Amino acid sequence: MNKGVKKEGRVFFQGAGCRLSAVDYGNPEAQGMVILHGMRDHGLSMQTIALAFPEYHVITVDLRGHGDSDNPGSYTMTQFVADLRALMDHFRLVRPILIGHSLGGHIVTKYAAIYPEEVDRLIVIDGMGPPQPEETNAMTDHLQHWREHVADALQPRREPRSMEDEEEALQRLTRNNPKLKLETARFITWHGVQPHAGGGVCWKWDSKADMIWSTFSHEETEQFYSLIECPVQIITGEYSYQYWVKTRAWLTGKEDLYERELERRQRLFQLAEHTVIEGAGHMIHYDRPGQLNAAIRGFLQA
Repeated sequence: MNKGVKKEGRVFFQGAGCRLSAVDYGNPEAQGMVILHGMRDHGLSMQTIALAFPEYHVITVDLRGHGDSDNPGSYTMTQFVADLRALMDHFRLVRPILIGHSLGGHIVTKYAAIYPEEVDRLIVIDGMGPPQPEETNAMTDHLQHWREHVADALQPRREPRSMEDEEEALQRLTRNNPKLKLETARFITWHGVQPHAGGGVCWKWDSKADMIWSTFSHEETEQFYSLIECPVQIITGEYSYQYWVKTRAWLTGKEDLYERELERRQRLFQLAEHTVIEGAGHMIHYDRPGQLNAAIRGFLQA
């Protein structure tokens, strides 16, 4: 995988009040497959999935505030879902397969619930979030997160952190994702950075995008699960729990709760199966791309 973009074309289209960037991998006569990335990532990081399914009309997209899409400054769940709606209309997709990682998983899940007749299959890659607080002190932590979101919303857009050059960005990416292949990491870095106004480079994402987490509730999301009519594949990593502990201290020592919550949420869907990818954490497409693609293919062929 080199710095070039293979077998596809960059496409810009109008989303919900902003211009969005997508990559079209061709084969427009085939069934559509739309792949959405997670927070602080970009569409081409999902190329390891896109290239594994040439028999489909694959489209990856930079979510608003990420990659080559606009940074409109407003990031609500409604807007993200509307952006996906705009993509579906722009490419004239009919009952595609929707795949979403993390934040992308939340978006495709909402879409499949709102427009159940429009989605053939749904694949959610570690995209249902952590268990919700069940104790008083945990709720206190949850409220503190809300206070931080409110404070952030009152601040002007922060300047992105600058790095000396692409090589420093690459080192940061590989340090945070040690299982990511170097060739893939270089590709992700090359397409994920831009010149910084003060010199050097910075990642192509808007810090304001974090506001998304205060624009919907997990309780509402769970109510949507039962409205999804298509088959659903829930994919998590063997070490996904450790990822959530880093940002939710109250989850420490509660892996059993995490597992029970996964099982409970799976039962909320009409038709869902759960696949665990061994050796992977939250960034499953980074850690174990081959195993992830095999799991997806098995689900699609079942």
